[in-house]
Amino acid sequence: MNRIHQISDILLSLLIMTVLFTVFIVSRDLANGLVSGKYFWFYASMVLLSVFAIPAAIIKRRERVSFQVSDLLILLFCAASVLTSLHHTVRLPNKCMLLIFATAFYFYLRIFLAGKNKLIYELCGLAFVITGLVEAVWGLMQLYGFTSSHHHLFKTTGSFFNPGPYSGWLATVFPFALGYALISYFKCKGQGFAQSLPPVARFLSLAVPYSKTVLCLLAVLSIVLILPAAMSRASWLAALGGCAFIGIPYGLQNKKTGDWCKRYRKHIIRFSFAAFVLFAVAMSGLFLLKKDSASGRAFTWKIAAQTIMEHPMGVGLGNFGGAYGDAQAAYFASGAGAEWEEHVAEGVEYAFNEYLQICIEAGIIPFIIFIAFAVYTLSSGIRRRNYIPAGALVSLLIFAAMSYPFNVLPFVIAFVFLSALCMADSDNKTDGDKPKRPYPKFVIWVFLIAFPLSVVLLSSASSPNSQFSIFNFQLNYSAHKQWRATQTLHGMGLHREAAEEFSGQYPYLQDNIKFLFEYAQSLSKSEQYGKSNEILRRAMQISCDPMLYNVMGKNCQALKQYEQAEQCFIKAVNLVPNRLYPHYLLAKLYHETGQKEKAETETDIVLNKPPKVESMAVEEMRKELIKLRTKN
Repeated sequence: MNRIHQISDILLSLLIMTVLFTVFIVSRDLANGLVSGKYFWFYASMVLLSVFAIPAAIIKRRERVSFQVSDLLILLFCAASVLTSLHHTVRLPNKCMLLIFATAFYFYLRIFLAGKNKLIYELCGLAFVITGLVEAVWGLMQLYGFTSSHHHLFKTTGSFFNPGPYSGWLATVFPFALGYALISYFKCKGQGFAQSLPPVARFLSLAVPYSKTVLCLLAVLSIVLILPAAMSRASWLAALGGCAFIGIPYGLQNKKTGDWCKRYRKHIIRFSFAAFVLFAVAMSGLFLLKKDSASGRAFTWKIAAQTIMEHPMGVGLGNFGGAYGDAQAAYFASGAGAEWEEHVAEGVEYAFNEYLQICIEAGIIPFIIFIAFAVYTLSSGIRRRNYIPAGALVSLLIFAAMSYPFNVLPFVIAFVFLSALCMADSDNKTDGDKPKRPYPKFVIWVFLIAFPLSVVLLSSASSPNSQFSIFNFQLNYSAHKQWRATQTLHGMGLHREAAEEFSGQYPYLQDNIKFLFEYAQSLSKSEQYGKSNEILRRAMQISCDPMLYNVMGKNCQALKQYEQAEQCFIKAVNLVPNRLYPHYLLAKLYHETGQKEKAETETDIVLNKPPKVESMAVEEMRKELIKLRTKN
């Protein structure tokens, strides 16, 4: 029976690894394959895990799962976020589907990490380290030109679309790999009993731990080599914070460390003061390293806080862009914006602070539940002495305060994975220990059976309006594949043909802002202005890109709806004041409608206002307006 248990654990570990290895997936066949390929892989691997979960539970039926407050909190967060989203739209957004699957993955891990099951814990932990090692080596190969990156402006992106999330992933894995390496090393060092074993047994008892140590050290070394090249300040702070979180508890529980601290108390105080000063100087240097970027994020957080005040009950998952854009446009329209704020403002896709974005999308109450879940999970990790996953989770949470990891699928998986490891039983648990407040067995079975059924029901209820509906998995996959081919038509200027193709893909891709913009442009350029505006209105719910308003304004202008066109162009101006293109469109509109004074005002702005980035497009706009001024 033990052999069957081991085979079951190995198969479960492999299936969990397939979920973790979602980070590596890059599809060449799908449009936006860096993102969509990962989603399809994740959902497919979760289906496989769900199928094997029932026979695995039968094999492991003796093991009990203890109830934890975190289990209730994650269920409440999931339910509240989904209900908030459904309040704002009748369809189930892709983010809701992802949240449901991530919650299920958490409970699968909780069920199969129950008891003293260290095999799954160790194998999956090593798999997580491997993701960091592979990504680091991938980045090094990109840096030195052995393979191409996935962004034309940056050399190192790994399997991500830019260096931001790439470096965040490395920062999350770094403390995990370092902690594993140190623990494995000390275990190897302490295995003196191995000397009394026969040669073969001695080799095996030492080879496995040392191999683990070497693997983890390779991951640590590779990350140290590539992380500075990614130039992400948030990831540097996250990696340091995670390592400190692991090191401090280990130091406090070590009696020798306590005695040493008492002996050299004065030296420690002086060192701490010097370290604080050095940290302050380093933080100033990090700010000056990318001053505009740091100022831009500070301004984004300011507008995000105002958005929360306007929408305390949330705007629905995936609708951050629309609500944020309205708040930013209203702020600049009121005349409250400072000159530096106008300079750094952008039509951002994310809040660059996941806590603010969760609060905007889900609402204040789900946000409080999320914070409670994170705090309880970390405290449980410390209490159970699962310091390594807790440290990695701290890294991820620090990074989330300055970036957008929860908008990138692999980080959602990592958050759930690390949270479940924090809740796993500790090493010092004895065979006689029984879980406190164990779940009744029927509750586990209800989950194992009900989750796959609920996915089918939810998918069919939202089908085909859910971007990654499991019920229409093949149709969704085909839509993404066809979109890639349609992009070629769009790029060749065959806009009417492209619009026809886009219309068939729309039901499956209406959560994708890039698709919506391309579809709207094709409709506009094929003179289907009314239909184009319908697609743009959908896009404006999920994005604050000023180009959406520019295209809608041009559509209205072509339909002789001059007042609506003016409103669209003004909204684009207020949304991102540092851009000249909306002023250029306003100047042309006023020339067309005979409003000479307004046309002169807008022309002067385009001619005299320094652009944020000099380009040939700016020069062409200025030349055209000079010709219009001379002509009139």
